[in-house]
This record gives sequence, C-alpha cells and structure tokens, in this order.
Amino acid sequence: MSAPLQIAQRVADGIAVFELSGHLVFDEGDRIFSDQVKAFAAAGGRRLIVDLSRVSYVDSGGIGSLVEMYLHLVRRGGQLKILRPSTAARRVLQITQLDTVLETFEEDEQAIRSFGARAMRAG
Repeated sequence: MSAPLQIAQRVADGIAVFELSGHLVFDEGDRIFSDQVKAFAAAGGRRLIVDLSRVSYVDSGGIGSLVEMYLHLVRRGGQLKILRPSTAARRVLQITQLDTVLETFEEDEQAIRSFGARAMRAG
C-alpha cells in the first residue's frame, strides 16, 4: 500500500521549504505537490527548497512532477533545490541523472546560502 504524500511548509531565512514525506508517486499526492508549488509561484515565490529526507519511495510520475515543478519555477525566474534526499530519492535522482541538473544539499544552511546574499535580504 502506498504511503500518501504529506507536505509541510516552512520558511527559512526568507526561502520556502517544502518538506515531503511518504511516497512521491503519480497519484493525488503529486497533484497536490504540483498545486502547492504553482500557488507558491503565483504568489511571487521564486526560491524553493524541497526536502526529500522523508520520502520513502519515488516512481516515474513523482520524478516527472519534480521536473515539472523545477521547470515551472525556472521559467518564472525562480530556483528549486533539493535538500537531504532519502536513499530511495537519491537512487532515482542518480538513475535519471537529475542529480546533475538539480542542486542537492545535505544541510539546511548550505541550501539556504546557495541562493546568495540577495535571497537572505529578500523575504
């Protein structure tokens, strides 16, 4: 049975962090994730960190959703970065070679600093 995707949102130094847990798969959960990222972008959000540390399974639909959201933000002048991918998420990112496209960080502070000083000043 699939563990439904849960999404918690927080802000760290003016940067949105979406903490995902459960299965990132093609189902209602990935649509909720997409809707939340699109709402974030529509509200003017441009800097997003997606924490995958609690994602226990990723399928092709989940990866497709992640790529779609990355492109959605990039087309609007934004950035999406990955924080602490779980073993399952890391394996899929490596297999698909998305680890060469999506910046990945192991520590919150590294991810936050990667947006630069401008991100820290702009809330």
